[in-house]
Amino acid sequence: MLPVLDNDALREADRHTIEDLGVLGLVLMENAATGLVDALRETWPEARKVLILCGPGNNGGDGLAAARHLSNGGHDVDLMLLADPDTLSEDARVNLAWARAFDLEVTVVEGDDLTPLEQSLAASSPPDIIVDALLGTGLDRPLTGRLARAVDLVNRCPAPVVAVDVPTGLSGSSARVPGPAIEAELCPTFAALKLCHCLPPACEACGDVVVVDIGIPPKVLQAGAQAWWVEAEDVALLLPHRSADGHKGSFGHLLVVAGARGRGGAASMAARAAVTAGAGLVTVAVPSPAVPVVDGACLEAMTFELPADEAGEAAGPGDLEQVFARMTGVAAGPGMGTGPGAHKVLDLLLSRCSGPLVLDADALNMIAGSLERLAGRSGPTVLTPHPGELARLLGRPTEDVVADRLEAAREAARISGAVVVAKGYRTVIADSEGRAWINPTGDEHLATGGSGDVLTGLIGALMAQDFDPVRASIVGCWLHGRAGELGADVWPAAVPAAELPALVASAWAELIENFGD
Repeated sequence: MLPVLDNDALREADRHTIEDLGVLGLVLMENAATGLVDALRETWPEARKVLILCGPGNNGGDGLAAARHLSNGGHDVDLMLLADPDTLSEDARVNLAWARAFDLEVTVVEGDDLTPLEQSLAASSPPDIIVDALLGTGLDRPLTGRLARAVDLVNRCPAPVVAVDVPTGLSGSSARVPGPAIEAELCPTFAALKLCHCLPPACEACGDVVVVDIGIPPKVLQAGAQAWWVEAEDVALLLPHRSADGHKGSFGHLLVVAGARGRGGAASMAARAAVTAGAGLVTVAVPSPAVPVVDGACLEAMTFELPADEAGEAAGPGDLEQVFARMTGVAAGPGMGTGPGAHKVLDLLLSRCSGPLVLDADALNMIAGSLERLAGRSGPTVLTPHPGELARLLGRPTEDVVADRLEAAREAARISGAVVVAKGYRTVIADSEGRAWINPTGDEHLATGGSGDVLTGLIGALMAQDFDPVRASIVGCWLHGRAGELGADVWPAAVPAAELPALVASAWAELIENFGD
């Protein structure tokens, strides 16, 4: 898995490499510049005129070094320094001297007058490419003044932008977009991914992200990471092994507690996904009006009838506790309702079920504001909220969660002791120790009713097969997202949730084909 660093971890990795390992900062900067130039040339091999905008820090130094390499390679380089040369960082100052020694003309743009930038962008022969080397990863406030105006000028120019490490206006430590920010098409980033590259809304300004090796040892980057980007080969290694002499009793027994009158489909889709994910046995506990729906929709699953109230929801748990001993995992919530009887069922699960537990949908709504109830569970717990549900769990506005799902997921995991799967584009998986994993698969094609029920069944089935909650969540989220991508070839608007279990099987087979069993 690829490490994802925040600004503090990146600074420490730089410091360790330079001070403890003895690698010169200029060497790291030179490696960054050559990687940047390689990425630019590979993406736009026909481009010839390049405008490079440099700021005062090491990000500007990277741009100055890249200007030298591009000029040596025959590019027409227009180099602008939007800073007082006397304020440059030490390594950037060296690269400014080298640029001038190589006969590069450097236009210094000081004060509030951005006329040279406006003229370059509006020239009869405008740049083919703009390189944004104004600011680095460490921005901690919205851009104002001339930098904000420079960003606006660049964004209004039709030329594609290459952002050096991080687009100006974003912070490497955050998914938030605090104010004006460069809208890049390519972002060569140095040493490791940063949080802004991986999570919305910030990632939407980064374009295609390429990680450039600048000479920091991988073990140093891994040691500093608290988040990781999941790759397909990682998931392939995490898939369950099924021995040739295995039988249905070898692969767990999942209890799905879900559904109500008119919502039997939610229970059925969770059950079908659980069967696809390899659960040896699946039992679905539903109120009596939903039993025929589940029996007809998932032939492989058994049903357990719960008493029903007048609304067709569970009136209570009935004899449900009697089956707990046979179960190796429980998934609860889809279509369950939040009436008094549903509360009684959930109370029984939380107080008497000691095994692996996945909570979704209505189960999450019933514990909103009381996450600490889960902290004392003896068995592993996974929560799978969408942004609205996560906001209710934490008692926050939904827009705050959308702006920074990672922080919200970590907070919910800390309070509950559970693994939290914060669903959405680039789903975040967070544990109670503050570690997080970012899932790259899935997109708007999964934005349809029932999609989350399928994910609940997948994760529940894997936990029933004795997967730890993080492993189950990583595998389940990746397969679920990839299933949506595969389905988009047939259903270009949205993939019907009932089709997802079969597509999960296709995604699983794809992993085996590409990376071996």
